[in-house]
Amino acid sequence: MARRAVREVCENSDAVPHLMLDLSPLRQAPDRCPGQDAFLKALCSLALLLCLALPARGADITVDVERAEIITADAPDALRRPASLVKLMTAYLAFEALEKGEVGGDTKIEISAKAARTPPVKLSVKAGRELRFIELLHAAIVGSKNDAAVAVAEAVADSEEAFVTRMNATAARLGMTNTNYASASGLPRKDQYTTARDTAILALALLNDFPDRSALFKKRSVTAAGKTVGTTNPLFGRIEGAQGMKTGFTCAAGYNIAGLIERDGRRTLIVTLGHKTKLKRLAAVKSLLKDSVDAPEAREKLDSGTPKDGAVPDIGACTGKSVDVVAIRKITPEEIRAIQRPIIRRPAAPRPAATPPPRPQPQATRIVPPQSPLPPKAPTAPPPPPPLNGWAAFLGAFGSTAQAEGIAKVVLRLASAEGRFPISVVNSISDNRPMSLIYGLDRAQASALCALVKQKGRYCLALAPAVLLNPKARWRR
Repeated sequence: MARRAVREVCENSDAVPHLMLDLSPLRQAPDRCPGQDAFLKALCSLALLLCLALPARGADITVDVERAEIITADAPDALRRPASLVKLMTAYLAFEALEKGEVGGDTKIEISAKAARTPPVKLSVKAGRELRFIELLHAAIVGSKNDAAVAVAEAVADSEEAFVTRMNATAARLGMTNTNYASASGLPRKDQYTTARDTAILALALLNDFPDRSALFKKRSVTAAGKTVGTTNPLFGRIEGAQGMKTGFTCAAGYNIAGLIERDGRRTLIVTLGHKTKLKRLAAVKSLLKDSVDAPEAREKLDSGTPKDGAVPDIGACTGKSVDVVAIRKITPEEIRAIQRPIIRRPAAPRPAATPPPRPQPQATRIVPPQSPLPPKAPTAPPPPPPLNGWAAFLGAFGSTAQAEGIAKVVLRLASAEGRFPISVVNSISDNRPMSLIYGLDRAQASALCALVKQKGRYCLALAPAVLLNPKARWRR
């Protein structure tokens, strides 16, 4: 009985911040610890206190989409930070506005100063530029671009604040009893939280209310503002039958995902929140998918959860100093000069002055027999690029080899270093997408080049030689 009491207390202590002391569960011990035995109550109270020091665990739910039934669930009503899963609601309201004719897909939307200032991940469009509404929506949902999400919100409801009001009203209407929104993008806000159950309710509403428009979540890349925007979803190429949906990450939220998987005509929705790493999130999806296959047939309907109170845990998914938005450092003039460092070439040796040839002496006429013409020389092939070496700037995966090469050339032109460093395209192991590399750099050049790229709002990762040449390195996936 004592063991069961301790387990029940810990399993129901959802409001347990990561390495943060909150004594409210302890104060509630008389109500939460069962029985009248004084010893058991004391043991139960001690268990509550011990639970406070434990990291917040993941919160999961799997749902049969066609039946709207819960297959498996583990802490489905535990409060968690949604991060970019907020954009599921942004998509719902955008789809609704398109259906009602409040905005058109081809309507030109002027990017506001507020949207342009939104922190990365972003599309990096300057204030005053006009883009089609559908481009912005695609960038927000597929590429998880925060500035695009704010622009969508302003287009639908005139301001992000008015849009957030509409988000919370819609959440209440759908029965999301433990969700509160404070932004259209999912950037960190203290009063923004959700649960795995509520996220599943929203995802199911998207699939049922907008079955055609929800095909957007299946896209692996889109074009917006003249750029190719790739998906953030890690399930493509890793999980058979993956149909997309949405990911989310901040340091406080950890790694979240709402994933849709279709096998043998059956669609399963998997929501898992609050993981320390991407690998743990992917492992959780695989485990939940396996458990859903082995689950018994008796299931409950996906209904609203009981409203909960308590602190929302900080997952602490970032190493070192915990920050929600990584600041983009300013590149120094010394680093620019390092990138632009000229290639030293030895001057060619001077040619000796040419002496005029001697005049030919007149000779007797000779008859030369006709000869067959020589075959034309084959064009000389350009020399192959050098093998991968040195440090590299990894610019991400793209929709085609031409795009992967093109972005590397743009970056080198931006750094005024075009032609100084070789470019390579390496195919991803998981889904064969072309990945762009600039290599042959030293450490300072790779760091400076990536700083310059990030200033422009694009992804860049400096790879050490050992990582660049490692066939099992994570960047290759």
